[in-house]
Amino acid sequence: MRNLGRSSAATTAQLGGYGATAARSTAFAAAGIAGLTATVGVLGAKTIGAAIEFESSFAGVRKTVDATEPQLEKLEQGFLNLSKSIPVNVNELNRIGEAAGQLGIKTDAILGFTDTVAKLGVTTNLTSEQAADGLARLANITQLPQDQFSNLGSTIVDLGNQFAGTESEILEFGLRIAGVGNQVGLSEAQILGLGTALTSVGLEAEAGGTAISTTLSLMAKAVATGGKSLQAFGAVAGQSAEQFAESFRNDPGAAIVAFIEGLRRISDSGGNVFKTLDDLKLGGIRVRDTLLRTAGAADLVRNAMDAGTKAFADNNALQREAAVRFSTTESQLQLFRNNLNAIAIIVGSALLPAVNGLVQGLTGLLGQLSASGDAA
Repeated sequence: MRNLGRSSAATTAQLGGYGATAARSTAFAAAGIAGLTATVGVLGAKTIGAAIEFESSFAGVRKTVDATEPQLEKLEQGFLNLSKSIPVNVNELNRIGEAAGQLGIKTDAILGFTDTVAKLGVTTNLTSEQAADGLARLANITQLPQDQFSNLGSTIVDLGNQFAGTESEILEFGLRIAGVGNQVGLSEAQILGLGTALTSVGLEAEAGGTAISTTLSLMAKAVATGGKSLQAFGAVAGQSAEQFAESFRNDPGAAIVAFIEGLRRISDSGGNVFKTLDDLKLGGIRVRDTLLRTAGAADLVRNAMDAGTKAFADNNALQREAAVRFSTTESQLQLFRNNLNAIAIIVGSALLPAVNGLVQGLTGLLGQLSASGDAA
């Protein structure tokens, strides 16, 4: 009996130990389940939040882009894919896409346009809004094919790297002279190159753009009508009237450079540049100041136009600049966040229909309760 008692007591103690262990295990399991539930809840909230924000920003694209549902789905996936390779938040990419629709960019060109604009926003002093607006307007003025926005971006970046003008100044000057430049036959690259040269000598886009546009207009008029005016332009360029007219028609960029170099020769030889400009009806203060500054840097005009033409054809300056910027730790961290956000958007988007249905149901219930309260 004594041994049985001792055995029973031991057994009871052992069972008590098992009970305590089981209780601890149960408490630990409960805590684990609670922690897991909380974690799932937080993750669910984050994924749903990311999906809601993406849905809201993409609604702007839906509003401005005239596209079919399959095309819109392709754009959605395209913006997500871009965010994985460009350190720009996907919702900002959606806003660029929205602006592209407002600016008349065709649906098939929107992703390429967004890619170029986003890279310019990261690699230059242009904001995404400035880049989007400027590129689209320049392309509209010159009727640039919409698959060549990257060429335009590369030209701006290369000129900004090689010359004194900043990218925003170059684009602004290019827009100022694009209308006349396109009319006389300058390419987009030549327009930007000429704008680069003018801004590099300290000219502001508003005054300098008006002055050079006036010069190009009078030059084109002289070529079209002939007579003494054409002879005068040819004489400055060191050519006959016929030679200058042929040069202007076939390569207006070369004719403009020849004219500017001619003004420098007159100045260097002690000639009366002021009278020469007056005879050409280019004696206004702004026009004269612009041409005199430009003549003093005639080589700059030629070099900038040549550089712009080469950069447009090579189409790699923007990509090179982007590769350098994207390799920084800051950019890599942003790309990491973008990739996490893309996963959250994909997961959260699958939950949005249920969330939407729940919200609508609760909204309806609240409406009923409100109506009941009013009735009471």
